[in-house]
Amino acid sequence: MILFKMKWLIAFLTFSCLTLLTAKAVLATDPVLELSQDQWVGAKKEIELSTGIKALYVEMGQPEATPIVFLHGMTDNSRSWSLIASYFAGQYRLIIPDLRGHGGSDKPDLRSYPVSLYASDIAALIEALGLEKAHVVGHSLGSFIAQELAINYPEKVSKVVLESSALVHFESLGKDIYLAAVGFGENPPDDAFMEAWYTNPNPVNEEFLKLEMAESKGLPPHAWRAITKGAAESYLLPFMDELKAPTLILWGAADGFFGAEAQAALKAALPGAKSVDYPNIGHNIQWEIPEQMAKDVLAFLTE
Repeated sequence: MILFKMKWLIAFLTFSCLTLLTAKAVLATDPVLELSQDQWVGAKKEIELSTGIKALYVEMGQPEATPIVFLHGMTDNSRSWSLIASYFAGQYRLIIPDLRGHGGSDKPDLRSYPVSLYASDIAALIEALGLEKAHVVGHSLGSFIAQELAINYPEKVSKVVLESSALVHFESLGKDIYLAAVGFGENPPDDAFMEAWYTNPNPVNEEFLKLEMAESKGLPPHAWRAITKGAAESYLLPFMDELKAPTLILWGAADGFFGAEAQAALKAALPGAKSVDYPNIGHNIQWEIPEQMAKDVLAFLTE
């Protein structure tokens, strides 16, 4: 009788442990719907791309759903989307990379990172993750990359959202930001430059902004030079008629980088694009009004 009870107890404990392990496994594969600022860096995954770099990215949302690739702006990183990502995570699979030279991704010591090189990286990321195609949402520099991706890798792009964007040509950014980066020498940018670089006309989550600024300031000087030079030397103007993907253009009327004239030129080059203008909103729409921007993008993606 004692032996029988011991066998029964062992069987019960074994079953309980297996049940607990199974439950933990299920929890581990639950979709990530939201990440705090403290969790963001630790959530990054690593992947080797066929373009020769190691890229870091955050993945959120529904693993089997339609993917969206979010491309951040100049000297930012994937954290740039942390205030808006949760609005999409219930319906989509989110892929949010640190671009080459940014965040935790490789920063090869090259003279420049042209927009075409970034587009090759993102095409390689989409392929490496086994995605057939994806929606692409790009902010500022990320919107330049989205344009190049849709033009030269159309088979990988479903719909495109260009936030705080402009036509990709030599005068869009010019050499000013590159020359400022050259002026850093081998030192990080000073606090005055960073304060101006991250100024917004409307309040932005302070915890987020503090971390984003620190991570940007921490980029090595050669990366600042390669990022800014690559944007200034890129040119897509003759090929805009090859951008066939359905496109949404988002612009804040208080944008200090790309004004009304730049928007008019972009819309003229993409006459079929939809657009939303936000009065009194600056360059970083996804930081200033994340919920409203998410609503507008979701409406476009689900049309």
